[in-house]
Amino acid sequence: MKYILPALLLLLIVGCGPRKSANVHVLSLPETNQGRALPLHVIPVDDSLRTRLEVMSAEDWFLSDDVKTLSGIQKKVIRGAQNEVMRVERANNKNDFLVVVDFAEVEGSASQKLIIGDRYYKAKDIYVLVSRDHIRIITKKEYEDLKR
Repeated sequence: MKYILPALLLLLIVGCGPRKSANVHVLSLPETNQGRALPLHVIPVDDSLRTRLEVMSAEDWFLSDDVKTLSGIQKKVIRGAQNEVMRVERANNKNDFLVVVDFAEVEGSASQKLIIGDRYYKAKDIYVLVSRDHIRIITKKEYEDLKR
């Protein structure tokens, strides 16, 4: 009996903490990037990297040395209607993800970056929709409906 309470407490602490990884489900629509190939990166970021990348344009990100030197980046190229699942490892308890795409006809970085932050730190599955010229998080139901 004296070992059961500490074991249950340990399970509760481990079960309530952030997940070590997440599955990022990416769904692109047929008109995504006007049918052209679209590079997409999911980057685990801490506060300092997040701050640095938020001011960097998508074009600058894809040309930066960070793409080659940072670990944990999940890279895909999508074209038209496609769905991909990427398993992304979190670097620490407060870790966020940044999704970066480089649309051919879009200027500015606001519609080419997506922060997956605090709200999703316990999420096992995160659903992202890539449409013609922007990206956003959607629900599992929206994802399943659009996938049909």
